[in-house]
Amino acid sequence: MVVRLAARLFLAVVVVALGNFGGNSFAADKAKALELSKALGQARLFAGLTDKERAPLKSAATLRHCKEGERIIEQGKPSGRMFIVLEGQAEVRVKGKLVATLPAQALVGEIEFLDMLPASADVVVLQETDLIELNNAALTGLMKKQPRLGYVLMSEIARIEAQRLRKTDQK
Repeated sequence: MVVRLAARLFLAVVVVALGNFGGNSFAADKAKALELSKALGQARLFAGLTDKERAPLKSAATLRHCKEGERIIEQGKPSGRMFIVLEGQAEVRVKGKLVATLPAQALVGEIEFLDMLPASADVVVLQETDLIELNNAALTGLMKKQPRLGYVLMSEIARIEAQRLRKTDQK
C-alpha cells in the first residue's frame, strides 16, 4: 500500500512538473511569436502589407539575435536565407574589400534569393542587434500561395535593388 501511494505521489509530481514545463514553453513560444509579429510590423520591407497579409510571414521568418562582428552571410556559400537588419549597421565585403555600409532596416541576401546562386558578398553586423531571418524556400512557397504578398515583396525588393544600383552608378 505504501509503495502504491509513493508511486502515485511520484507520478503526480512528474505530471505537475511536466505541465509547468510545457506551460512555460508555451508561454515562451507565445512571447517569441509576439516579438516576431512586432518585428515584422516594423520592417519597411513589409510596410505595403496589412496585418492580416503579414501574419503568414511568421511561417517563413525567425527573429534572431546577432552579436557585434557576426558574419551572417558568407561570400561563395549558399545560405538559403535573407535578413533584415533591424537596428545598427551591416558591412558588405567582396573578397575582403568594403563595398557598402548598410543602415538599419537593410535587406541583405536578396541577390541569392533572386538568382538562386551562392552569396555574392560577406555581410557582417557592426553592432549587436536583432534580425529577421527569412527562409527563401518557405518565403517562395508563401508567395506562390498568396500572389498579392508576392507582388508587394518583389516590388519592394526591386525598388531596393534599383536604389542600390543608382548609388553604384553615381560613384
